[in-house]
Amino acid sequence: MRSLRFILFFLSIAVTADTVHAGELRIALLANATVERDSILLADLLPENVSLALHTASASIRLGSTPQGGSFRTFGREYITNAIQKAGLPTSLFDIPEIVTVRRAGRTVTREEIFAAIQNALSKQSFPAVADLHAADLSWESAVRLPNSDPQLQVTQIKLDTAIGTVRFRMSSRTARGVHPFYVSAQSSGAAPPQLVTTSNTVSFISEKDAYSAAAPILVDPRQYARLHLHSNNSDMILQVKPLERGHLNETIRVRLPASGKTLKARVIAAGYLDATF
Repeated sequence: MRSLRFILFFLSIAVTADTVHAGELRIALLANATVERDSILLADLLPENVSLALHTASASIRLGSTPQGGSFRTFGREYITNAIQKAGLPTSLFDIPEIVTVRRAGRTVTREEIFAAIQNALSKQSFPAVADLHAADLSWESAVRLPNSDPQLQVTQIKLDTAIGTVRFRMSSRTARGVHPFYVSAQSSGAAPPQLVTTSNTVSFISEKDAYSAAAPILVDPRQYARLHLHSNNSDMILQVKPLERGHLNETIRVRLPASGKTLKARVIAAGYLDATF
């Protein structure tokens, strides 16, 4: 605290002297800044040619948390003015923009580091569906921003959708808190693997259907009859059917017509109700 007071005293003398010679001397804060650390300091908004004393004093004024990678945060003039006043610095030292925009420093994730993390995960488990996976097979929705330091990417979950033959890898960073988990997809070339138990230190291998079934309610059950809306362009009827497997919303399952013994495929639309066309 004493050192900060000394710096403020030194600054007040320096500013007074400059004001005598140059009139209204002010430091213009940056309207756009990029920050690498997790906290945004007033010093991050200073231009390069400021005195060491002013930079040291400004480094003690925290404005808030740095935004997530790929996003930005804005501060209004009043907010910054209040922070400066609260720290004891004279606001007359600064020319504050109406709006200040701060982004997190970083870079775009590369295909090579994603592929390396996936290969590392696959080397610990047998997963035939992606035995011939190549870096060129990978795709993800948007540019993922990572810190300039090593993010230590890891795979936390692998899901196989056998219906469309796609494997999805859930990626996260071990070290960068500002990086949200993201998904990477690749075409599969094999059958679904067995489901494994998920722990904090192991990757979970689970099919897309099993992952959905674990959370969604069962609407149709083989132990109970259900109603089937069977229709076409020229016909519309409601039939009583026996489900041959459990069904969740929008799933297609097999059902049997008790009168004829014929088996059909129908889509679950509600509790005890299915729909099919012919």
